[in-house]
Amino acid sequence: MLEKVLDEFKKLAAIPRPSKHEEKISNFLRDYLKSYGFEVVQDSSKNIIAEIPAICGKEDSPRTILQAHMDMVCVAEENYKFNPLEDSIKLIRTEDFLTAEGTSLGADDGMGIAEILYIVKNHENFSHGPLRIIFTVDEEQGMTGAINLDKKFLADAEFFINCDSEKFEEIVAGSAGNIHVDFSKKINFIEPKFSNALKIKFSGLHGGHSGIEISKNYANAIKLASKFLSQGNFQLAQFDGGSAPNVIPSDAEIIIGTDFSADEIFTRADLLKSNVKKIYGENLKIEITPVAMPEKFLSESDFENLIALILTIHSGVYSMRGDTVISSANIGIIRTTESVEVNILARSNVSQVLEDFTDTFAQVAKVTKFEVKFGTPAPAWDFNPDSKLLKIMAEIFERQNNFAPKILTTHGGLECSFFAVKNPKLDIVSTGTTNEFIHSPKERLHLKTVEPHVNLIIETLAQISNLPR
Repeated sequence: MLEKVLDEFKKLAAIPRPSKHEEKISNFLRDYLKSYGFEVVQDSSKNIIAEIPAICGKEDSPRTILQAHMDMVCVAEENYKFNPLEDSIKLIRTEDFLTAEGTSLGADDGMGIAEILYIVKNHENFSHGPLRIIFTVDEEQGMTGAINLDKKFLADAEFFINCDSEKFEEIVAGSAGNIHVDFSKKINFIEPKFSNALKIKFSGLHGGHSGIEISKNYANAIKLASKFLSQGNFQLAQFDGGSAPNVIPSDAEIIIGTDFSADEIFTRADLLKSNVKKIYGENLKIEITPVAMPEKFLSESDFENLIALILTIHSGVYSMRGDTVISSANIGIIRTTESVEVNILARSNVSQVLEDFTDTFAQVAKVTKFEVKFGTPAPAWDFNPDSKLLKIMAEIFERQNNFAPKILTTHGGLECSFFAVKNPKLDIVSTGTTNEFIHSPKERLHLKTVEPHVNLIIETLAQISNLPR
């Protein structure tokens, strides 16, 4: 089983599939599922919906949906040549893990798709009622696939299994809502006034998922670079950092003008590295390189307002309840061209807190003279203590694995929240293989969790097939 599931995953890894660029993978999945005789719909968003008929005698059982997302976060190691729009993921397999050469692996959520493909290709070998497969686009950057999915594809289903969780021993039964926040400002430029120009690169930080790993107190490279800029006599020509709003940024790069000597700059860099080690336990790398003097720099007021914006907004955990993170925000991206753009992803398991975030960020924008735009809020997916599906799956898990699963709500965002809004009667759980260090080049899949996870889904579907509709 493991080999056959990995064969499916290899097909996915060969097709570039960053968020917002899923046409190739969507077309592949459409044609692949059709080749096995399944009825397939590709909607206008490039979501894939496929109907898998019940086995003989189980046609009147409740309908179950199996769902995963087809896009991935594409990040690469420093100096690793990788074009996410054109290059395949190069897989590396050891006895215990599947990883990728120099890049993120894409097990989030390629492994969910691979397992579902294996299950439906072998669906005649186990008992199940009518199944529907939904593969969505753009989960990582906007959840537009889930947002735009026609609710008719959810209306006639009773159970829903999302395959996008990251720890096999956990069954997720609730998730945080979130909102994307985009600050922008057209830059007013001025001429250089100092004699030295330097490029300073901040790197070597852990990075990671801004929901699942936000409580681990990882350093944010954008915040650190801003702290560095706030403590000197600098002009700023360029500031770029981060890879995605839902990734804690591990690197940032600035180009500055200054009248400081090289010794002064290195002393300040060493102090920042020492503080990062004390506070975060991480080994910050700072590379300082002389460059040609840029022709223009941000005006003093634009520079001051940008640093004020970044340092005012807390990036990390905002509130907790016991050991559970309730609300957080991540400053994920900064880009400078003719304007400066700062992208933030705020999360909360309480919908009211998302409203509070928008009020707070609107005030910060007003004070720092930035424009701010808010994305469509993703609602929280509330825990259902009466979930029949959760009870079934937890009992099967314990019987199969000889220990009880951990049942929890996650601070990560899941598409389940949108599906629950479209059909409040859906009984939903989220589960998955164990995938570590997602959204980073260190991402790895624990191979030993693949077969048990597939068996968990198959037996759950078999038990559902014995229920009356």
